[in-house]
Amino acid sequence: MKPVILLLLTVLPAIASGAREPAPDFPALLEESGLRFQPPAGFHEIPVEPDYVMPYEKRLLSDDGAIEIRYAIRPLDRIEIAYEDPHSSAPHPNDLFEMLFRALSETMAGKAHVFSRAYSPADARKEFNAGWASIGVFDILPEIGGRFRQAMLIAIHQNDKADAYSLVLTNDLGANKQRIKGLRKSLRFARFDTPIHHPPSPEELKKLPMIPRRD
Repeated sequence: MKPVILLLLTVLPAIASGAREPAPDFPALLEESGLRFQPPAGFHEIPVEPDYVMPYEKRLLSDDGAIEIRYAIRPLDRIEIAYEDPHSSAPHPNDLFEMLFRALSETMAGKAHVFSRAYSPADARKEFNAGWASIGVFDILPEIGGRFRQAMLIAIHQNDKADAYSLVLTNDLGANKQRIKGLRKSLRFARFDTPIHHPPSPEELKKLPMIPRRD
């Protein structure tokens, strides 16, 4: 049986002692996660609405209505993992960023293909002060994107800090390429802490020197 991973993202309102406590607001999540936010020029804030795939804490719309941005912050110490596998321990939140990025982008795309690429470690640090960063573009489901049909998801991760997402929505990614390029770094970590450890792939393991057997 394959292990089952259930993630509970507790930045959503929590129930404690029978009372519902409000979720931390966007500035509080920025401080808790060691992030900095620079509002892009030419945008104004609009109300946050429920999202069943990627709940978010801040939403901006360009003054001409052509681009929308949604920001979501997930402090790692607020992620609870229910893991069903009697033969191994649960994964650490530090190790889930690639899986979460893939799951989010593929779910929002539905049956559409996701074109994605990860930044090199050097570029992730340079652009976002992050240990890891990735970007994906896809046609988004109407029930998530609303009047927008195309999306770009930017994900960044820093060990022991947070995962953070910037979802850019538009109807023409190509026509708005330069504008989007200018706003991609509106959400980034305040400083770089530690590199991300990537375990070797099966192909890389084959190239490692063999340890001599002892008879």
